[in-house]
Amino acid sequence: MFIVIVIHNGEKWPLRGTVWAYSMDRAEQFPSEQAAKAALDKAKKFMKPAIFKKARIEPVSA
Repeated sequence: MFIVIVIHNGEKWPLRGTVWAYSMDRAEQFPSEQAAKAALDKAKKFMKPAIFKKARIEPVSA
């Protein structure tokens, strides 16, 4: 499982749909890295380029 995160102003924000969630509990989990990349690409049009550049795909620690 994978999640998409961005670290902005020292805080870690997970992607949920096309918006950034405040809590890691609300992070949308993706079955593969490709699915996470597709979700990030879909959300790209709703965020500033500087934020998009900071986005990272991370594996979920169990």
